[in-house]
Amino acid sequence: MIRKPLRRTGTALLLFAAGAFAACTYEGDIDSPHTIKATWFSYLNGDDIRAACAEGSGRRYRLVYNADYNEQIRSYEVTEDGSGGATLVSRVQGPGGVRLSQFRFTDPLGWARWTKSETRLDAGQLADLDAALQGSAAFGPAPSGLQLFSKETYWVSSLCRDGVFFFNAWRFPSDRYEDIAFDELLFGLDETAVPVRAPVAVPSTAAAKANVPRLRQSSDETGSFFNIKVGENGLIGQQGA
Repeated sequence: MIRKPLRRTGTALLLFAAGAFAACTYEGDIDSPHTIKATWFSYLNGDDIRAACAEGSGRRYRLVYNADYNEQIRSYEVTEDGSGGATLVSRVQGPGGVRLSQFRFTDPLGWARWTKSETRLDAGQLADLDAALQGSAAFGPAPSGLQLFSKETYWVSSLCRDGVFFFNAWRFPSDRYEDIAFDELLFGLDETAVPVRAPVAVPSTAAAKANVPRLRQSSDETGSFFNIKVGENGLIGQQGA
């Protein structure tokens, strides 16, 4: 007897190959719910920062904290302002960050937008962030081959400094994750007032081996699930649902 594959309620299986990934390049407006869905992998890959990173372009950093994609994602974007300091834009989505009370008929998707705050960093704070990133090996080689599952807790960074682009990633739990020095600094500067979701280790039964879609070993029936894989200086492909 041929056994038919099980169907998942509310979940469509998709394979994001390199071509599809390139077709959904992030070009700005991450605050739009439509943009988040269509260009999330490109946003994580820092494609816009990568393309604009050139000598004299100034520091531009993006760090994304994924504490189960369906529960909480946080984004921190730092843009040097030319006067020695920078602007930090903090964003958060997920329970506690979704603003159902702000629903408006004139903006029906407004509730799904990020909760956001903007903070000015002086030269000293920017230097502290640089030191924290350096201490976290953010400007060093990325852990090529590392696979990240959307239900896991991890950080991904896209950094442009002195005209050079650096991509990196840290997955919880690991010694590398424990050595992160920038997380508490960013959380302390975050003015969104949304509590940070603590790291949670995903049971091994819910996580597949490298290159195997973890969705198939998950008991979840709804939500968005995907894998991303780290290459030498960026993402090299993903599978999702």
